[in-house]
Amino acid sequence: MKLLDPNVTASDVIYNNIQKSHAWNESPDLAANHVEELYSVTSHLLDAKFPEQIKHDFTACYSEMYFAAALMERSSFEITHPSDEGADFFVQNLNCWIEVTAATDGEEDNPNTIPKQKMNVAQSYPEKQVILRLSSAFYTKANKLKNDINKGLISKDQPIIICISGGGLIENLPIHAEGGYPVITKVVLPVGDMVYWLNRETHKLVSTEYKYREGVNKNTKDGESMISTDFFLNEEYNHISAVIYSWTNAANPINRDKWGCDFYTVHNPSAINKLPVGVIQCGTEYPVTSNTESFTMEPAISHEKS
Repeated sequence: MKLLDPNVTASDVIYNNIQKSHAWNESPDLAANHVEELYSVTSHLLDAKFPEQIKHDFTACYSEMYFAAALMERSSFEITHPSDEGADFFVQNLNCWIEVTAATDGEEDNPNTIPKQKMNVAQSYPEKQVILRLSSAFYTKANKLKNDINKGLISKDQPIIICISGGGLIENLPIHAEGGYPVITKVVLPVGDMVYWLNRETHKLVSTEYKYREGVNKNTKDGESMISTDFFLNEEYNHISAVIYSWTNAANPINRDKWGCDFYTVHNPSAINKLPVGVIQCGTEYPVTSNTESFTMEPAISHEKS
């Protein structure tokens, strides 16, 4: 059974556009075929209302399919959908829950919104706004999941992964220095700007390090307020085991054998229920250790062949 239907009234512009032929793709219907392929892999996991929901909230629905499909095919996760209540998916072989969300750019004309790109105008990467949008997505889901635990929908001894899709953002690609950390790490940990240390005489690079950043400023009607970026050092969020960021979207599909290559996984060093490092098996994982006074970014693990 096909998911997409061009002969229906859909309010989501992306839903309608994704079904059009695009000459720049290797096959004009590449995007639509990609969505149908994801659906064929994940249809048994989705809510009964999914075929209707995707007509009006395409990005969020696409994100559910993509995360589930990639984690099943690349990470060997045995995923089920026990109920329409609680978290989105359950991983049987890890006794773990997965909650998926799609970040948005924010409301138009809001200074905290990711700005639109302008033609023929040089613009810097709006890292602060991206952090704020991803932080909002994480915060909302983390608190929702805590309520699920209180309701008994999730056991206190079960790991939880929050999957955040940035595929719908204007700035969906993570911009960071080679050997540095993607922006998702700066959402959940106090990782600031990279500092380069140069020898004054030779002008050669001696070392690099990241500044400690406890938060970013958010514009409010009363001025500015500090939004914390230490979720993974805060016991209020120790029910979250890891966060995964994905930047892909249906308009720029990834081949099936590479699904998940865009994943950036950050492990929570404060989690009550930690996940084994390396368990995601695709993209890049960032193990983190911490104590009462500091945290350490351990060497990143890349699961993709060069």
